[in-house]
Amino acid sequence: MLPAKRRARIIELLRTEHAASLRDMAEALDSSLSTVRRDVEYLCETGLLQRTHGGALLEPTALKTLEPTPEIASAIASAEKQAIGRRAAAMIQPGQTVIFDSGTTTAAAAVSARERNVPFTAVTNDLTIGSVLSGNAAIHTTVTGGYVRPGSATLLGAGAMQTLTRLRADIAFIGTHALTQEALSDTSIELAEIKSTILRAADRVVLLADSGKFFSTSFCTFGRLVDVHLIITDNKLPPEHAAAIRALGIPLEIVESAPVGLRGVA
Repeated sequence: MLPAKRRARIIELLRTEHAASLRDMAEALDSSLSTVRRDVEYLCETGLLQRTHGGALLEPTALKTLEPTPEIASAIASAEKQAIGRRAAAMIQPGQTVIFDSGTTTAAAAVSARERNVPFTAVTNDLTIGSVLSGNAAIHTTVTGGYVRPGSATLLGAGAMQTLTRLRADIAFIGTHALTQEALSDTSIELAEIKSTILRAADRVVLLADSGKFFSTSFCTFGRLVDVHLIITDNKLPPEHAAAIRALGIPLEIVESAPVGLRGVA
């Protein structure tokens, strides 16, 4: 298993179990104790985990403002993101204009959209997503201006805002770092400004969020959950969370993802 995937699985495990010993993590990942120890030390150095006696736990406030590296982020809930992405891409009709917000789940939607071979116009503030979509000549792809956020492929700033403010798209696929029944939130003010602009730039806003994002908060809010027209998530969402979302009158689609355990994941 690649280091990024192992580290993603450790974060997934600790999201569920809150804390675990090194031995339990090694058994869950089918890896050696020394390998898992190095992974935990790395994640502690980045501020995402706290060491405990013989193990680790998620740093209580880290996920509000800190993000894993893109390689780790894309490996977290990867099967769920792919399933969400396939469902989102299936919504795109020929001739539509679609905004792809920067993020790993929206990137999964971009991959599926490229494979569908439907002609449409795409706009994104993500260099990686732009590269993915431009691989299909049927998709007219525009990448916003702006500056590249350090350590990522995300475009931020006045250039990106100017492009998005002028748009009136048919659909916007938007991601979030966290959400509650009241608000959507992300890890920086700059990201929040872009996402807030995307919310206003489309006739239909579709939130793509794996179940691990639900009912948690991040650093800066960028919109209300009721501003979203549809939420697509995975089947690990607890039934009580799904009921709470539907009680707000927001359509919620739950997609089936391939069952992938921690042990033996390649």
